[in-house]
Amino acid sequence: MKKIYSLLMVSCMVLFAACKPDPVVEPDDPKPEPKDSTEQIVSKTEWEMADSLYTVADYTVPSHTMLKIAIQACTKDSSEANKQALRQAIKNLVPKTEPYCMIANINGDPKTRMGFAWFTNDGVTDGEVQIVAVEDAKEADFESGNVITVPAGATQTKSLRYSGKATYIVNKSGIKASVRYKYISHKAVATDLTPGTAYSWRCGYEGHWSPIGHFRTEDAAQGEFSFIYMTDSHIMNDTYIKEARRCALAAVKTVPDARFCVFPGDFVEDGDANNSEWEWERWFEEALEPVIKTMPMAVTDGNHDDSPNINYTYHFNTDNWFNYNITNKPQFEGIVYNFVYGDVLFLVFSMQDFWRESYDQVARTWSTYLDEHVSKWFRQTVIENPDTKYRISLAHFNLFSGSDHSTDEEPPLFRKCMLPTFKACEIDIALQGHDHTYEVIGPVNPDDCTPILSAISDVEEVAVDRNKNMTGKKGGTFCTDDGTFYFIGATCGHKRYYPHSRERMEDDYAEDIETIFDNKHHNVKNYFDLFTGMFGQPEKPSFTKITVKSDCIEFNSYTADDDEGNVTLFNTMK
Repeated sequence: MKKIYSLLMVSCMVLFAACKPDPVVEPDDPKPEPKDSTEQIVSKTEWEMADSLYTVADYTVPSHTMLKIAIQACTKDSSEANKQALRQAIKNLVPKTEPYCMIANINGDPKTRMGFAWFTNDGVTDGEVQIVAVEDAKEADFESGNVITVPAGATQTKSLRYSGKATYIVNKSGIKASVRYKYISHKAVATDLTPGTAYSWRCGYEGHWSPIGHFRTEDAAQGEFSFIYMTDSHIMNDTYIKEARRCALAAVKTVPDARFCVFPGDFVEDGDANNSEWEWERWFEEALEPVIKTMPMAVTDGNHDDSPNINYTYHFNTDNWFNYNITNKPQFEGIVYNFVYGDVLFLVFSMQDFWRESYDQVARTWSTYLDEHVSKWFRQTVIENPDTKYRISLAHFNLFSGSDHSTDEEPPLFRKCMLPTFKACEIDIALQGHDHTYEVIGPVNPDDCTPILSAISDVEEVAVDRNKNMTGKKGGTFCTDDGTFYFIGATCGHKRYYPHSRERMEDDYAEDIETIFDNKHHNVKNYFDLFTGMFGQPEKPSFTKITVKSDCIEFNSYTADDDEGNVTLFNTMK
């Protein structure tokens, strides 16, 4: 701390020098040369001094980036407002020893277990989780004798590109695309927790603790409960961050009793080897922070999260049993796992690695990864959990969708591999992401890809809106005895697609095997008929409250309307 204070003093001295008037010129002195209006009185400006005084080696990466953004703003426009923002960024600098990007993940039995993960700067390997059985704990509660302490494992990450392809942060901060940082990924799993208990937690080590988060374990005899569905934040710039945060704030305010949040991928925009760790950082530190601090999350990866840098693996701590039990492992850890909560068996899985080992590249009729490993895992998991009333799958990719991804080359393969599995395992609900549109589909007969119309009732007929509701349908009750109900809840962020019309879907239909895989066609006959409920673009960040009751599962979908947590309920169904 002494170093920080001394740096602040130096900065203040520079500010004082910069504010002094020009020296008085005595009559006998030679007449000074005229000064250029842009010439500075001191050799370095306030922001140049800040850039040299406060280095990333001494502070957490997230807080130092905020300083770089303030410096860049002053460089471009030295207004008083920007200077004040710079001074505030200096005050907000966090010493390098502090944790960040914290999260709690469902990991195993949610009655008694919880997984935790967080980052520190490279070199900070000490870490543990402290947990207290207090619903809204304060720092003093962790000084009591009733603290559960769980040591954490520490892994040094690869050298991760920080800005990478995210040109927005390159321009805003001046941090070059080539800059790389290493981090320490910390992970811990708490066991032997008490069912039905509200806990508070923090991570770090003595004198260096994170903010406090909260979660509640599943009740011993769990009755009705609610959880939140959000997807596809695609963090890439301030607009995406702000809209996802708006959605997260609204979700927490609207569903304060939610037990957890499911998020099926596309956390960030830029995948591949040049991806941006800054995007991941902002997902944790800002965009989804209101949810992260309030409840655990059940997550899996999306195609935009794809990267050999394995940012996803470093950031989450979900059950990794699946990876331990197959030879050719998926790229990330913990993207295929299950848990039981109340009357529901949740099967979280990824289709992202369908090409591993081998697959039919011509006719897309099989994939070793999906046909053997994922399907076997589905069937075995269902056998091991025979007493659950409902079965819900969670994945990023779509088996069925009605917008821009409906003609992708992968869905025919996914349908060929997974529909028999869904039928055998009697999956009631498939929660999907990827398509960024609000889509109510089915229940779908897995044998011939047709809607089971006899299983649908109480659908309200409303005006057709080409963007917001292409089918002119709302609400509804959907019986899943003989088929799966597919749901996509639009996006919690800003990247939006719009529904395809019946005419377009018919034009996109093809039977020729070579045409189907050209990213312009699909092989679902009468595709539009599968959209049996609301089908459109809410045009605002959206989330869905899903409530598991004794006689049904209820969906309530909302738009997040402002930064105050106000919402509009736009669809309810069972």
